[in-house]
This record gives sequence, C-alpha cells and structure tokens, in this order.
Amino acid sequence: MTGGFMIEEISGDLVQWLRGFYFVAEKGGMRQAAIAMGREQPTITRQIKCLEKELGVTLFDRSSGKMKLTPEGKVLLEKAISLFEDVEEIRSEFRKQDLEYEGKIIIAATHAIIDSYLPPYIAHFRIIHPRAEFHLEGGIREMVFEMINSTEADLGIAYVESIPKTIMSYDLFETGLILIAPKNNTFFPRKSPTLRQIAQAPLILFSHKGSIDPLVESRFAEEQLKPNVMMTLNSHVSVKKYVALGMGVAILGGHAVSKEDEKTIDIFPLDRYFHKRKFGLLLRKRKYLSPILKAFIRTMKPDIEFTK
Repeated sequence: MTGGFMIEEISGDLVQWLRGFYFVAEKGGMRQAAIAMGREQPTITRQIKCLEKELGVTLFDRSSGKMKLTPEGKVLLEKAISLFEDVEEIRSEFRKQDLEYEGKIIIAATHAIIDSYLPPYIAHFRIIHPRAEFHLEGGIREMVFEMINSTEADLGIAYVESIPKTIMSYDLFETGLILIAPKNNTFFPRKSPTLRQIAQAPLILFSHKGSIDPLVESRFAEEQLKPNVMMTLNSHVSVKKYVALGMGVAILGGHAVSKEDEKTIDIFPLDRYFHKRKFGLLLRKRKYLSPILKAFIRTMKPDIEFTK
C-alpha cells in the first residue's frame, strides 16, 4: 500500500462518456458516432453533455455546425486514447493463454504494400495461427497516419520521410523507383532510357494524392522537362494493366511489381535519377501491443525491440 494517496470515487459512467467522446471526435458528429457505437443519438449527446459538465470544459466547438474539437478536447482525446490502451492491456494481461493468438489485426498501408508486400507474411502467419483475422485498409500515406493516431489501425506501413511525432517507425525495407513499359516496347531505342526519353513517351501517372507523383514531377521540373502525361490513375494495379496494353509507360515504386508482372511488362531501374526510399512499420507511441499483434510484427521484423 502507498501511504497518503487516495483515489477519489469515479463515476461508473465516466468511461462510457469518454468512449462516446472518442467516437464523436473520430467520426466527426453525434449521428456518425451513434451508428459506429450501435447507440441512439440522444444517448451520445447526453454522454458528451455529462462529460463536459464533469470536467468543467467545452470539448467541441459547435459554432460552425460541425463537431470541431476545442484545444481542451484535443488534450482529452489524447488522454482518452492512452486510457483505453491501458485498459486493453489490463484486460489482455489476465486472459487465458490459449486465446493469445486469436483476434483481429488492422493494418493501414498503401495499396501497393497491401497487394505486393503483405500477402506472403499474412499467409505464413495464418498457417501458424489460423484464428488470426486481418483487416486491411488501403489508401494514401496521410490516411495511414490518421488511422494509426486514432487507433483505428493497429499498425501501418508507409515510407518514413516526415512522419508525425506521435508515431514510431521501424525500418522494414528500402526500394527505388522503376520505369515500367510494355513488353518489347517501341518507346525507347535503348535498354536504359534517359529522363528526356521518358518524358517524351506517353506517361501514365499516379493520382497527385499519391506519394510518387510529386517526386516524379519535381524531378522532371529540375531537368526542365515537361512529361507527356496521357492518363492519371490512383491505382498501381490499373497502371500496370494499361501499360501492359501498350498505352504508355509509368513510374512506380519497386515494391509495386512482382515476378508475375514481368510476364507482361518490361522493368527499368531508375536509381540514377531518383533516390531510394525507406519504408517502415509504423506504430502509435504508447500503443498497447497485444500478443497476437507482437507475433505478427515479428513475422515481418524478427529483430524488433518494442519501446513505448
């Protein structure tokens, strides 16, 4: 026992109020939170009012008609997430050992990672732990950061340049950019095309919301080249299909192509024009890692040392 320290009585409803607050903050409104929680909207409204009264602060700015977090609300959201992480750790600590490797793992990553990098790791893990369930969310890097910070995702995978301070990164692999062209293409007279030749060929680009497109455009601008863009897509799978049909060439990350792709497209490394990028496994700082999540992470990175 510690002397002189008293824990004040805590309302049994406080945790539920905090849970309602978390969902309103993450979903952006009372109605959306009620749907996500399986509750009636008046119940969520009451939870927020009770929580604000209990703490003596305003948690949401409602002046614009939207539920926007106040500075106090942002502080509370961070503390609430940490609290729920601690609660989950307590619950897991006392579960039966035979349930350690049963559960869902939610991963946020770019589509190329989901399609080309993750499959062998997930397949291998499922053979060893058949009760594991995976949920994969694909999107741009900013989406990955948002899902990690809000704890909607257990882990993320993305390139690690300029990541938020709230996220820890563990290196996974390094890859460069590549040029893909139709098999036996007629766009280039030589096996190692120059940037000028690439710019003159019909170019298929990722959407500007992706992580590669700005890098490519800035590189062309440095050389005072204007690329001959004939199509923009936001799916690397679609890009490869259009290239294979002979409609043009494209620049992708090396991790976005497989041995199977080599049957329909030619691949040219572009390391002399673009620097390589490091991709990392991303975790929210102070996140509780369940036994099954730790086991899967070690499947990808056996030498990892977890820190909080």
